[in-house]
Amino acid sequence: MPSNNQSFAPRPGLSPVQPSSPTQVQAQPAPPAPPATVQTADTTKVSAELRPVIGTLTRLFDETTKALGGSQATQAKKREIEDNSRKIGALFSKLNSGDISPNVSSKLIQLCSAIDASDFVTAMHLQVLLTTSDWDECNFWLAALKRMIKTRQNFRM
Repeated sequence: MPSNNQSFAPRPGLSPVQPSSPTQVQAQPAPPAPPATVQTADTTKVSAELRPVIGTLTRLFDETTKALGGSQATQAKKREIEDNSRKIGALFSKLNSGDISPNVSSKLIQLCSAIDASDFVTAMHLQVLLTTSDWDECNFWLAALKRMIKTRQNFRM
């Protein structure tokens, strides 16, 4: 039956049933992996000399999480805990892939030894040294580490 619509003009060679070109199915890229956290970062390939850094920073994270209120923390403190976890998780990923310079590795080992001895003055001094000498390499996780050291220093266990 012909159409009474004068503005409709079928295009020659195109059938209304078939598409004008073959339909291509685009493969959807996999969603990006969520950022590593203290709990989820792969640390299986961390060198033996840096393994104590993982242990100390995990303990520091757990202690500061408790000091901030843990599961009972305010929304602002929960965001701080999550931020600390993501940033220290990123450090763990870098340690796992060997993407940390010998200079930073050495300072991290010293810093963690100071934390283990509850020598927070020395730990903060080493954190400042990392800030002044290795900022480009450490800037993503260094502020979270500083915050955690200060929180732990002020929280008596």
